[in-house]
Amino acid sequence: MIKFKKFFVDTFFPRKLTCNFCGREVFGDVAVCEDCKNSLPYNDGFCCFRCGRKTPIATEACESCSGREWFVDKARSAFNYDKPVSYAIHRFKYDNGRFLGEFFADYLYPLYMKDLPACDCVIPVPISKERMKDRGFNQSELLAKGVSEKTGIPLYSDVVYKSKETERQVGLNARERMINLAGSFSVKNGNKIKGKTALLIDDVLTTGATSNYIAKILKKHGAEEVYLLTIASAGRKERIKTPDGVVGEKEKSVFK
Repeated sequence: MIKFKKFFVDTFFPRKLTCNFCGREVFGDVAVCEDCKNSLPYNDGFCCFRCGRKTPIATEACESCSGREWFVDKARSAFNYDKPVSYAIHRFKYDNGRFLGEFFADYLYPLYMKDLPACDCVIPVPISKERMKDRGFNQSELLAKGVSEKTGIPLYSDVVYKSKETERQVGLNARERMINLAGSFSVKNGNKIKGKTALLIDDVLTTGATSNYIAKILKKHGAEEVYLLTIASAGRKERIKTPDGVVGEKEKSVFK
């Protein structure tokens, strides 16, 4: 039934008629035109070994994560948080661009295969019930589902959940964010992750406080290692307030 529904939607309501970034008409089984594909801000140069952010030279720990207690064993992002990827992420999260989850997962899959070790489970970063109600979906879960399907790694959406609301993180440094996050995420069905290597999935790496906190509680419940994949990672200059108080772009989205 699910396969038939997907066939019906793809046949009569195809998504890949226009470029996901500029809106230009495209042909064939593609979701981005050649011009945009060649201009995307790929994070394929030097990066921090620990958090995966773009760096001028290869380094074990960049200024964003140096001196911090880091529970994520290794993080990688497909892109730098810059236009037009930042616009597409905005569309994905705030303009009901759910179909972009599959598109972005296509970039996360080869990144996992190339840069991270074999993992036993895929875990999405959860969102609060309030945001779930407003948005109708968890963007990280859509990404995690796509990665799970491509890799064959089991999806564990029932392990980490948002147990309480937190104050907005904007304006807080890394230490303050960790304090703010205390007790905000919890683990259930912890026996599922004992002795396992977990692959955590989120949309954007900003300070890394949220993913780091989740990695901490996963290890507290027996996970051996925790790795992180995100669509993009943001440097300090890209950390700007968005509609729900997290990283975004000042400019108005080009998507209507």
